[in-house]
Formats: sequence, structure tokens, C-alpha cells
Amino acid sequence: MKKIIALVLALALTMACCAALAESAEKTELGTLNGAFKLQCVVPEGYELTIPQIDNEGLIALLSAADGDETKPDLYLVVEFDELYYDIKRMNDMTEEQLDEIIQTFPDNGENVTVSYSETAYGTKVMIVKDSNVPPQYMAVLSVYEGYMIEIDIIDSEEFLSDEEIKLCIDFFSNMDFIPAKD
Repeated sequence: MKKIIALVLALALTMACCAALAESAEKTELGTLNGAFKLQCVVPEGYELTIPQIDNEGLIALLSAADGDETKPDLYLVVEFDELYYDIKRMNDMTEEQLDEIIQTFPDNGENVTVSYSETAYGTKVMIVKDSNVPPQYMAVLSVYEGYMIEIDIIDSEEFLSDEEIKLCIDFFSNMDFIPAKD
């Protein structure tokens, strides 16, 4: 009897693992940055990805509603190497002064924005910058990884942005991979 229970449990565990693998989203390759990293991501459900610009230093991409649904805001992704942060592994390693320098790049030297922090599923710190409107109509979610500034901007003049859009961006960061390029 114990052997049958053990076999049933093993079978159930195997099926659960297979189901989890089947549900994992496929990653889309964005390109290679500066010959150092191959960048790939999971395109959020209901969105399509276009890459209008990519070069050795970075890329610009647009995530827009695949079905033309105007209730979904467009997401503008910018990934760019920044010499100021060449030695920064993750945003978690940055000083308060370095974080403040980033905040000062926003409108009116950061005075008309609110700033908060969160983390990806893997513990990487992300900065969330919103305009001072309540609720906000502009938001940027950004982080630094291996000297690259990664930023997603959401601008929506029709609707106010919500916590769901913040979660969408953080999930996007969680599912973005910087894979070291092979020599």
C-alpha cells in the first residue's frame, strides 16, 4: 500500500512539474547589447513588441496592445548603457546620492514627482517615479543592471494609471534576461 501511495505522489509531482513548464511563457529575443549581453524578455499577455531602434549601446522598444485595445497603455522600454553606472551590478548597490541623481533627471528636477521603490521577483530594486497628479498619468519604472539603465515609461493622457500597470512593469523586469554573450 505504501508503494502505491509513493507512486501516486511521484506521478502527481511529475505532472505538476510538466504543467508548470508548459505554462511558462516563451521569451522573445530583443537583441545583443554592445556584444556583452543578449537581451530577452516575456512580452506581457495581450501586448505586442516592436523595436524601432537597437545599436551597440542600447535599444528602444514599444509594447502596445496586440488587439488595438485603447484601454491598455503603451509601454516604452529603453535599455541603455550608462557610463556613470559602469561598475554597478544592480540598483540595490547604488548609494542614496546616485539614486537622487536619477530622480533629478525627471521634470522640474524631481520636484513634481513622487518616488517609491519595489523589487522584482528576484530581489532587484526598482524605482517607481510618478507624476504628482492623483492618480498619476505618467509613470516610469526603472532599474540598473550591469551598468545598463532599464526604464519603462507609461504615459496615458486619457486614463489614470493604476497599480496594475506598476505590477505589469515589475513583472516585465522580473522576466527580462541579460544573458552574457559568448566570446
